[in-house]
Amino acid sequence: MRNADFHLQLNHNDSWNMSRLHFHDHFELLLPLTSPGDIFVNDQVYPLRRGTLYLIGANTLHRTIADGAHARYILHISPRTLSDLSTPQTDFTRMTRDGFRRANLDAARFNQMIELFQALERRKNDGSFGSDIRQTIALLELLIRVAATLDTATAGEAIRSKDFLRIAPILDYIRDNLAEPLSLDQIASQFFLSKHYLCRIFKTATGFSVMEYIIYSRVLRARQLLQEGVSVQQAGELSGFSDNSHFIRTFGHLTGITPGRYAREYQAGAPIPMGEPPGNG
Repeated sequence: MRNADFHLQLNHNDSWNMSRLHFHDHFELLLPLTSPGDIFVNDQVYPLRRGTLYLIGANTLHRTIADGAHARYILHISPRTLSDLSTPQTDFTRMTRDGFRRANLDAARFNQMIELFQALERRKNDGSFGSDIRQTIALLELLIRVAATLDTATAGEAIRSKDFLRIAPILDYIRDNLAEPLSLDQIASQFFLSKHYLCRIFKTATGFSVMEYIIYSRVLRARQLLQEGVSVQQAGELSGFSDNSHFIRTFGHLTGITPGRYAREYQAGAPIPMGEPPGNG
């Protein structure tokens, strides 16, 4: 029996503000135990609430921000594990067809979900005979409940704050023009804004800078191209990096692995390090 590739954490923080944007090759299940906060996913902002279950897809740019103390269960699980655990009748990969889903849970379902996370947590460090099988059973029981909960769930309504509505077209423009040269001056001119005002409204609405969003989006685009078999140099160029050495350095800094090694290990089906240590979601 192949060991299931997953990582589970229960995290508590007196205050929480994810330091930077984040992406990884694993799917992420997030169950906040406290409220409130926000979660930025791709180019939208959604409420982060206790009693809501979130599924964040592999290769999905995201960042969470909580107002005050924040506790949450986080489960990272690889696409291969979801596929290996699936059967023709119970296909766990169905729930991952979208990059982001969330489901509001009533009190009874919320408590049941917590109990399933707790059961998997207890099995995680159990080194007794048969513990690997019991761990897989606990994981299956959790995934069965999650899949049933998320089967008809969607992303739902995003937060339409005044600040975010102002920068939504800018996010779209950046995403649609990643392969082109993008600078603060050029973007500000495109939208008839001053560079200072552009930086201020973008930071207020999203919590990160314009250039941070561009760089992370480019690296994420490059990863997707590498997965498709594009060469390292082409992946960098098609993602908007004009200098190959700069692309390699930036890719390594943000992901912890060089683009060449990432491509080789992805094609070989080897486990790949996440963009940040697991549990930071």
